[in-house]
Amino acid sequence: MKKIQFLLLFLFFSTTILFAQQKKYISYTVKEGETLKSIAKEYNLSKRDLKKLNPGVDTKPEPSTIIIVPNKNFGQPVVEIIEVDDDLYTVQPKETLYGISKKFGITIDELKAANTKLENGVKIGMKLVIPRQNISTEVKDSINYVLHTVIKDDTVYNLTKRYEVTSEKLLKLNPKLSEGLKLGMLLKIKPIEVLREEVEEEINVFKEELNFNKELKVVLMLPYQLNKLTDSIRDISFGKSNSLLNIATDFHLGAEMAIDSLRRKGLKIRVEYFDTERSEYKLQLIVNKNNFNATDVVIGPLYFESAHWVSKRIKAPVIAPVFSNKQAELSADNLIQSSPNMDVYEERLLDYMDEIYEGENIIVINDENPENQTKLWRIVNKLKTFDSIQNIVVVKPEKGFINIGKFKTKLNLAVKNWVLIISDDNITTAAAINNLKTYVEDIDISLFALNKGSDFDNIDNSFLGKLNFVFPTSEFIDINDFKVQQFYKKYKSKNFALPSKYAIRGFDVTFDALIRAASAENLEEGLKLGKSNRIASMFDYNKKMVGSFENRGVFLIQYTKDLNTIVLE
Repeated sequence: MKKIQFLLLFLFFSTTILFAQQKKYISYTVKEGETLKSIAKEYNLSKRDLKKLNPGVDTKPEPSTIIIVPNKNFGQPVVEIIEVDDDLYTVQPKETLYGISKKFGITIDELKAANTKLENGVKIGMKLVIPRQNISTEVKDSINYVLHTVIKDDTVYNLTKRYEVTSEKLLKLNPKLSEGLKLGMLLKIKPIEVLREEVEEEINVFKEELNFNKELKVVLMLPYQLNKLTDSIRDISFGKSNSLLNIATDFHLGAEMAIDSLRRKGLKIRVEYFDTERSEYKLQLIVNKNNFNATDVVIGPLYFESAHWVSKRIKAPVIAPVFSNKQAELSADNLIQSSPNMDVYEERLLDYMDEIYEGENIIVINDENPENQTKLWRIVNKLKTFDSIQNIVVVKPEKGFINIGKFKTKLNLAVKNWVLIISDDNITTAAAINNLKTYVEDIDISLFALNKGSDFDNIDNSFLGKLNFVFPTSEFIDINDFKVQQFYKKYKSKNFALPSKYAIRGFDVTFDALIRAASAENLEEGLKLGKSNRIASMFDYNKKMVGSFENRGVFLIQYTKDLNTIVLE
């Protein structure tokens, strides 16, 4: 007797979802010619995530190397096997026409048309013909995609935020969206494979588990410079003439907002403030006259060298709140670098370029600064490790200019061209951009940079959008984010001004540190709890083999031709 097996996905047909009890990760034996990039693509991972699973494994591992990969079947909804004898389905107890039609993804009319005896109603044990050829596209899509039916008040923007997808990806999956969003429209949101990736990534995302019985003891050390103020309130100046005072004041206001916000959540927080006066003598006095052994976290001093000095003399964890060029050189077990080092920017950008590389012609722009030559050849050697690398050329300005004719010979009209700027020199960057303006309309060019620094200040963002400009940054504000809008509204209501970048930094550093300390036994354990995003900053801490915790959280930003700013995955 012939048996036909129908696989019905409970994710679509039932409110109950069962998941197979399987291992999240399995071993995989590398085959001849495979690379981490090709294997990652096979498993719908980024190369960077696969490297995290296999630290120390080369990007081009030897054949027969054993690595760890995600189990493709992990988290897949359990399917129900329905056996049908002689192309017939047997009606089960308590089943209805509606339930059977939904189970097989067909309409009641289609079921009745194939089974005329149903005119008298459905009965237990009845044998029904199921018109398999009529199973709807929606059912097929439901097996492969997360689906959404458009309802009143839905917008493309709201859907991208709700499902954490880009509008570009939505349009690619749903070409009809180009005609506008319509009520009742069924949209494919993302492949179910992507959901499994998100489950894996969720492991690395910080989740707060607040201990409301714990009192946090916090110290802020900032250069308030109260020693320079007289007894008269009229002499207190917050003008631009004292930029250090402005920075300290703004950082303090942001930190205060974070503390107030966490207190409203129910946390117990005791704060002490110390004026460092930007004085080594005062700092030494503070350390000598106070016991910080019971302190959960010290935020500051503002200058990195001072924060390092304090961390060497007390046991409490000390957070260096802002970036310093010297931070890569200084380290201590209880020192926390809250700003990423520049090598993290470089690594993030190059990993992304490696991930998407498909034979593009790469042109590297470098300046004449002797200090940048080591960086240049380090990056060029990294580019040479890309799978199937085609061509890399280096262009340097001569006396501050890049010859237009010479530059054109480096461009390839037959393929896409990537231009990577390894320089923060204003003249070099301007010379490179001026050359690109000449050819961008006729040649496929994308621009990359290690940082969008002051050398880009006079360059039009709309032109950078034409070049699909990509760069890493440690701070990014999405003004459309509800959380960001609420922060701006509350800050302005309290301080009668919009927050400066230092106020936002004060909020982010303080809020993140305290909520981590409240979610673990101590701050050090809290720093291990995964990645977090605040108003403008991402925090993703790693402990160095010897020395400090360092934040490796950077955003990768792309400007697009339609003047949008995208955070790349």
